[in-house]
Formats: sequence, C-alpha cells, structure tokens
Amino acid sequence: MFDKIKTWVVKEYRETLKNFGVKLKEPETMMTEQKSSYEISLVPEVKRNMIKAMKFRNILLFCCIVLMAVSGGIVMVMVSVWEGQNITMSGQDSRMKAMSDKLSNYGSLSEFLTIQKQLSQINQIVDDKKVLSRVFPVLSVILPEGPDTISLSELTVNLDENTLIFDAQADAKVSPYIDYRVLESFRKGVSLMKYDYGRYVTADGDEIPSRCMVEADANGNTLIEEDKNNGTSSKYIYAYWTKGKLGCDPAREDFVVEDEEGDEVETNTNQGTQNNQNSQSNEQAQAAYDAKLNALDDYGKELLTQQVDSGISLAQAEVVKIYRSPRFSEWYKAGYMTEDGAISDVNHFESQCISYTGAEASGTMKWVSTNDCMLSAEDPIIRDSSNGRDSSGNLVLRFSATLTLEPAVFEFKNKHVMAISPSGQNVTDSYRQVEGMFAERAADCSDSDVICTTTSTDSGGEQ
Repeated sequence: MFDKIKTWVVKEYRETLKNFGVKLKEPETMMTEQKSSYEISLVPEVKRNMIKAMKFRNILLFCCIVLMAVSGGIVMVMVSVWEGQNITMSGQDSRMKAMSDKLSNYGSLSEFLTIQKQLSQINQIVDDKKVLSRVFPVLSVILPEGPDTISLSELTVNLDENTLIFDAQADAKVSPYIDYRVLESFRKGVSLMKYDYGRYVTADGDEIPSRCMVEADANGNTLIEEDKNNGTSSKYIYAYWTKGKLGCDPAREDFVVEDEEGDEVETNTNQGTQNNQNSQSNEQAQAAYDAKLNALDDYGKELLTQQVDSGISLAQAEVVKIYRSPRFSEWYKAGYMTEDGAISDVNHFESQCISYTGAEASGTMKWVSTNDCMLSAEDPIIRDSSNGRDSSGNLVLRFSATLTLEPAVFEFKNKHVMAISPSGQNVTDSYRQVEGMFAERAADCSDSDVICTTTSTDSGGEQ
C-alpha cells in the first residue's frame, strides 16, 4: 500500500511540473535498501546545476582572495626593498659628499687628473712615438762616399711629415768637379733604397728584448761577417745577444720583458744566476767561461768581459752571435730553413720586410730575397742648385733638397730598423760617423771667380 502511495505522489509531482512547462528527464530513482525501506532522490536537474555553479563560484572567490593576499605580500616586500635602497642611497650620498670635500681640499688634484688622462692614452702615445736618432743611419746609406761625395751643411727633420730638408754640396773629386751626374746619381739611388725591421728570436721562438741586442761595434759600424768558401765571398749581417745579462734570457727565471713604452718590467728575481753558480765549482765555471771567450771575436770578447766586470758570475756570463742575414746553405742542410724561407729551431732574425725563397738548379739550391719596404715612396725634390766653392776652395755643386721617408722608418714600435743600399740584397754599408756627413756650407761663386761661374756640365758629366 505504501509503495502505491509513493508512486502516485511522484506521478502527480511530475505532472504538475510539466504543466508549468518544466522539461524533466526520467527521474532517477535510487533505491537503497535500509531495513526493508527505500529513499528516492527527488532533486531536479536544474537544482543540481545551480549547486555546481555555487561550488565553482566559491572556489573562484577563494582563489581570488589567495591571489590578493600574495600580491599584497609582494607589494609589502617591494616597499621594504625600496625603503632600504633609499636608506642606502642616502648613506652613499653622504659618503660621496665627504669624499668630494676631501678631493676638493687635495692640493695636487689637477696634476693627478693630468697623469690619469695621460695613462689612459698610453697606447696611443706609444703608437705615435718617433725615434729621431734613426735619421743618421739612414743618412749614412743615402749619402754616397768614394769618388762622388755629398756633404750636408744644414739639416731639418720633420717627424710629423717624415721629411728631411737639407742644404748640401756634391763633390765629384775629379775634373770637372762640378758634375751634375753626382746629383742625378744621388736622386736615382734614393729611389732604389729600401729598409728592413723586425725582431730577434731564440731557437724556441721567444722574442729577445731590443736592449739585449748589440748590432754595431764601438765605432758605430754594422757587424758584418765575410765568409769565403770555394772562391766565393758572402757577407752576413749579425748581432750579439748579451744573453748573460740580467733579464735577457727568456728561458731563465730572471727574464725581464719590456712594456709598451720600452721600460723594463722584472718578472722574477735572479734565481737562475745563483742556482747555476752553485751547481758548478770555481774551476768548472772558469773553464766554461774561457771556452766561451775563445769562441768569440775581439768585439764579442769585449762584451763578455764587460758582463763579468759588471758583477755577473762566470757561469752566467754569455754572449751569443745571431745572424740577421740567413746562412742559407748551412741552415737548409741542417733543417733550420725550408724552401719557402721559413726559419725555425735556430736563433735568427724575423724580418717584417724581407722574404726568402729557394729553388734547386743543377743540384744546387739557389736563394732569392724579396724586400717590399721602400725607404722613400717618391724621388727627392731638388729645389735649386748652383756652382760654389767649399771651405777649402774646391769647386762643388750646391743644392737644396727635400726627401720624404716612409713613416714606419721612425716609428718606435718598429724595432731594429735598418736602411739598405741598392748595392746589395740585404747588406748595408757601415755606419758613417755623424761628423763625416756634415761640412761647412759652400759659398756661392763670386763675380770675380771666372772658373767657378763658367764651369758647367750636363747630366752625363760632359763639359
């Protein structure tokens, strides 16, 4: 009876909802057996959807509240950081003001700032630095000696424009004395002259500081060795490496390098000298020193003796000859030099201008050197010339000229610069003494000096 009543109630309820226009699915009747009784879920679909929407709304509201709390915390942290930065910056401002006051009261501030500015430009200063003393080795090569001579009476050097401006006098030494051929020969000779620069390196390829190389004797003459073999004569330019001096051997602990200004920067103490000295007895050191001394020529012996006199030990003292001109045949046979001119495993000079190539012909290796560094990019400019007499009364040709040299010749950063005459591949004449380059200015011909005023020659030297 109870079941019928429940069925009727449900039916009437559904009919009532349908009359109101509510679309209903078939009711889900969930029957649970509980002590022989049943429960029926009468919650419609609309109400269940509303319940789900309310749950979603509550979850979304909760997430928003959490997000707002987190954002508020972040804002509080940022405000704290900002306040901390303000406090720190305030302290720094006070410190900077105190330091500014201290600097303002520093009496040598202007000098300090000037030095600081110069230090910041040190690289540019080194690049722009010029070496005036290189003028004289250049002049010693371009001024002819012998039957035809040219002496300077006045010289002006402009390192900014790399020019030599001079008044000079040409003397042919033989009749007709005033010979324009001398001047023409000088002009053409200068246009053929070249120069060379580079660095000396050890067999391991380490650069040897310039201050450790001696390239001329006590009289200023280039060191040249003449080798006569099988009826032929070869000349080799060489230099002495004062290896025993403090800081001159890259393989030793007391090696000293040069900074960009050429100043010495010591890297270690002279431990190598002391260790080497202690490892040998006095007799052994003396015997080794005598062997070194006997292997040198007179000037090399003088350099080695100077080292010992300066306080360098017998074991440490050493002078090594390094060839600037390659010993082609000897080095090629020993494997120090290849056919393309590469040199290794021997002390040598690394040229920045000269390259070497070898080619075998009739069983003999022939070597050719190529130099791409011209001393002057243009011929000398002869401004004027006239007949005159020198201080001894000899007839001479007075002239003025301007010679423009390549900038690299005077640049400090280029080491071991050497002017090369056109008379040889890579052999220069000896340095001329400075006093030999100059002479008292010749006087113009007087009106009464008929011989001086009437003597004339053409460029071929004929009257």
